[in-house]
Amino acid sequence: MHENTEFRREARGVSYTEYAAGYNLNRPPRFVVVPAGIGFFHITEQATGRVKGFRREHTEACALARHLEN
Repeated sequence: MHENTEFRREARGVSYTEYAAGYNLNRPPRFVVVPAGIGFFHITEQATGRVKGFRREHTEACALARHLEN
C-alpha cells in the first residue's frame, strides 16, 4: 500500500534555498519544490498545493520551478 504523502507537503519540506539567498525577495515564490518520495520531487503551486510537475533530481526540480515562475 502506498503511504500517505500529505505530510511531505508541509512547510518543513519546502525548498526555499534560492529564495533565502536573495533570488527574488520582492515576493514569495509561487512554485516550490517538495520531496515526494525516494528520489522524486514535486513542483507545487504554493497557493493551491496543486502539483504542476515532478522531477527525479532536486536541481532539475528547482530549474522547473524557476521556469514556471516566469
